[in-house]
Amino acid sequence: MTDKEKPNDVEHSETNSADSAITQRARRREAALRRLGATGPSKRGAIGLGIGAVVAVAAITTVGSLWAAPSPDMDTAARAADLPATDTLSVCPGIPKLPKGSDDGADLEFSAESSDAVSALTVTAASDPAGNIPGITYYATKADPDKQPSATEITDALDEEIQQGPPATAAEDGTVTKRADYDVVSEPDKHGYPIALSTQPVGGTPGVGAGTVQYAATDGDLAGMATAACTPAAHEHWLPGATTTTGTTAVLTVTNPSSTNSTINLDVFDQDGPVDSSGASGIVLAPGQTRSMLVAGLAPRQESVAVQVSSSGGPVTADIQQNRLDGIVPAGVDTLQSATPGTDLVIPGVEISDEAQDIADSSGLDDQTPALHVASTGSGASATITLRGPDGPIELPSEASAIDVAPGATTTIDLADVKPGTYAVEIESDANVVASATTVAHNTAADNEDATGNTSAVDAAYMPSTKPIRGETMVALPALADPEAKLVLTSAQDAEVSITPVDSKGKRGEPFTQELAADTAVTVDKDADSYLLETGSNDVHAGVMIDSSAGISTLPVNTVSETGSGLPVRVGY
Repeated sequence: MTDKEKPNDVEHSETNSADSAITQRARRREAALRRLGATGPSKRGAIGLGIGAVVAVAAITTVGSLWAAPSPDMDTAARAADLPATDTLSVCPGIPKLPKGSDDGADLEFSAESSDAVSALTVTAASDPAGNIPGITYYATKADPDKQPSATEITDALDEEIQQGPPATAAEDGTVTKRADYDVVSEPDKHGYPIALSTQPVGGTPGVGAGTVQYAATDGDLAGMATAACTPAAHEHWLPGATTTTGTTAVLTVTNPSSTNSTINLDVFDQDGPVDSSGASGIVLAPGQTRSMLVAGLAPRQESVAVQVSSSGGPVTADIQQNRLDGIVPAGVDTLQSATPGTDLVIPGVEISDEAQDIADSSGLDDQTPALHVASTGSGASATITLRGPDGPIELPSEASAIDVAPGATTTIDLADVKPGTYAVEIESDANVVASATTVAHNTAADNEDATGNTSAVDAAYMPSTKPIRGETMVALPALADPEAKLVLTSAQDAEVSITPVDSKGKRGEPFTQELAADTAVTVDKDADSYLLETGSNDVHAGVMIDSSAGISTLPVNTVSETGSGLPVRVGY
């Protein structure tokens, strides 16, 4: 019997059953009529009665069909069911550590090697027009927590009514009160684990705040400066730009700041395409748990590796701590953070120094240059690359201005020959890609005169492709090693950004307006410890370039994600 015959057989069987049921009902009806004929009206009368009843029922049915009560007029369009606004969860990456006892793909234990290493967490926030600053708490995550750790308060918690009520337009006395806050937490965790940051909503919308973690050291293998933004938890992260060649240690860390378990899957890509990595799926993280593994255990001996981290259950964050050694000379330490994929990418900051070519020539590492790292997120892609400077786009060598990326593969573009300066990068592609940029500079504080050959230390910094900032956005600048931080702003269209500097005491300075011409990258260097940025409807990307007594670093600027106010619910029947 074929599959096509089966439905016909089923239909035939159902038809026979229906005919049999009709025959049985007819026989029962005849028997009932015979009984009526013996005890009541004649057969003809009974039949007439039966026919009359049928006609009556039919008439009622017909009338009911014609004059049925109308169904209720219902609007079945989807509507958002109001839900309480929730805290915004973000994670500040752990400080750089050297791994020990690390088998390929295994969990890692860490121990610090620099004698003068210091770390800090800076947090800044802005109030609503009534002066309400969101409550902010933090806790250090753990590699093997028995329960979610308890949190430490940074700013005072707000009343539930202020968190969930309508947005305030002024204080109770009718005056508009705008406040700010800036805090520095020295050594937020003695073990250097990632820090989970929670920011309360204000007026039913996400509180405006930001956090930055910093590390600085001038000796040891991890000499250099590393800063990283506290990034929102999400169910997907892309991390391009890792290296697993000799002399480089790249450590992937995934952290679950939520209150539910999360299951993690990793997809790894190198120059040849997707990498088949064992042990990269079904990784379960409990609430407040963090886990680290060597990227070399997933894709060994590769110049350019991209990792996609996806999760089900609780949202997570992911980053890659990367440090390099040129023999025994420090050659850079920093953190690769989550990059935004798409067909029109912007990397808001890469520095080409006067020393770029000298560093490349004297280094014992093959790829110690300013560079772009581009990865295809699926199908192959053809892309054009533009560098935006303060006066507009600059000319690039032909080999750097147009590239092809194979499906699911990575590629690297050397920028050592580019004219020195501070730039933003635009990548336009015919398929989705993701990217990051590397900046390198000499780090005289970590020079090692005991080394043979090259004795000059180098530091490195990595900036990912970012989303445009929206509405009000805070920027927490670093506080360690006498940092000089410059804000980089870029836009494809003419734009204006309102900038309010905030000092270390949380005092707001006078706001000013920064104008941006289309396709330019403008730097802002003010005496401030944090900034409040307001972009209105303008599409602006922002990043921070940092130079310090311990080395260089970069910092992507992220807007606090808008929390949905409800779930779409469709009413019907």
